[in-house]
Amino acid sequence: MANPGFIKAFKVSGELQPFRIVTYTGTDFEVAQAVNSSTPIAGVTEWGKNVSNRADVVMSRMANVEYGDDVVAGDTLVPDTEGRAVKLDMDLKAEDAEVWVIGVAQESGKLGTIGTTTVAPFLIVK
Repeated sequence: MANPGFIKAFKVSGELQPFRIVTYTGTDFEVAQAVNSSTPIAGVTEWGKNVSNRADVVMSRMANVEYGDDVVAGDTLVPDTEGRAVKLDMDLKAEDAEVWVIGVAQESGKLGTIGTTTVAPFLIVK
C-alpha cells in the first residue's frame, strides 16, 4: 500500500488517467501524462484530472501506479507510451542519451495491476 508524501495539485495538459506517471510540460505548474522516458518526471497521479482540469500528483515517497507489463518487486520503472510503469530495459533505450526513471517497484504485478512504486524521479545519462 502506498504511503504518499508530498502531493501537489497541477494544471493538466491533455487527457490524464488515474495512477499514471506524469511529466512537466514546460508551463509553470502544469503536467501531462507521460508518453516516454525522455521527459522530466513530476510524479504519479492519484485519480486523474478533475472537472477543473487539475490533478493531484504524488511527488515523493510512494504512490500507486498502473503497470503496463509484468513487473517484479525491485524492478526499476519508467513510463510507457500510456504513462503506465514498466521495467527499465536498457536494450530498448540504446538510442536514448537520457532516460527518466520514476522509482523502484515495491510489489509484483501484471499488465493493468495497480502496484506500488517509490516516487524518486532520477535521470540516467549515457
